[in-house]
Amino acid sequence: MKIIVCIKEVVDTGLSLDFGLSNRVVFREGLPLRLNPNDAEALSMALALKSADKVSAVEITLISIGPERVESYLRDGLAVGADKAVRIWGEDFQELSAYQKAKLLSRAVSLFGADLVLTGTTSLDTGNGQAGALMAAWLDKPCVSEVVSLELAGESDSINLMKDIGRGQRETIQCSIPAVITIKGEGRKLPYASLDKLLESKSSEVMLLSLTDLGISVEELKNDPTRVIGLVYPRPRPKKIPTPESSLPAFDRIMKLLEGGISHRQGRMLEGSSEELADQLFELLINEGVIHPATD
Repeated sequence: MKIIVCIKEVVDTGLSLDFGLSNRVVFREGLPLRLNPNDAEALSMALALKSADKVSAVEITLISIGPERVESYLRDGLAVGADKAVRIWGEDFQELSAYQKAKLLSRAVSLFGADLVLTGTTSLDTGNGQAGALMAAWLDKPCVSEVVSLELAGESDSINLMKDIGRGQRETIQCSIPAVITIKGEGRKLPYASLDKLLESKSSEVMLLSLTDLGISVEELKNDPTRVIGLVYPRPRPKKIPTPESSLPAFDRIMKLLEGGISHRQGRMLEGSSEELADQLFELLINEGVIHPATD
């Protein structure tokens, strides 16, 4: 079985991101970068399939779009058990859209051939969630998204998947292969690589593919029907406010509604000497149930 795992470098959202004045770009200069967590879990699942399949040999190929620095993620993948690594890059690759990335990745998949294509459902930086479905469309293969676990079925031409359908519900699906599967992460960690494997991966070959190698012209790549027209912050969840009593005057009912939307801080000022403050604080903690006095 041949498995291709598509991985992506993303901005580490552990730090605050700043938006452009036109609300169309995310500034990336100087921000820390990391491997997309959902893509890392996709690789983890591929490695689990490789270790579980005792009948046929499983070959894992990693593919990533990016400059030379993304080879560090590819080499780390080789160190933990992947067999091949491929990087796609060209001089004109700047801020590629999900549509353009899907075209590049699908063409690479066609070149190498795969029974299973795994990638993350969404990425930390843009969160489009489109690349997997678009790849499946280009490859003319079935696609299952939001998958949280998978295993090979009894038949050699199908795979069992568990899909997250929201609100804590899961759906079990049997899908024929070849197929494109997008993975929703649940905190799985990649296995640790031994020192020997890490050193070996530093000298391993990472194949570089250009537009010419993929058979795509610059004009064809730029022919993108999709456009990002804006980025907006998520709306906060509305707060439920109890309806004021109808017997109150209209002004009082309006004030009650306005006051319900803001939670005022409740505070108490303690005054006195150090000993008196300690006694008051101790009494306050007992009254609030934070501590409990010893009982005989």
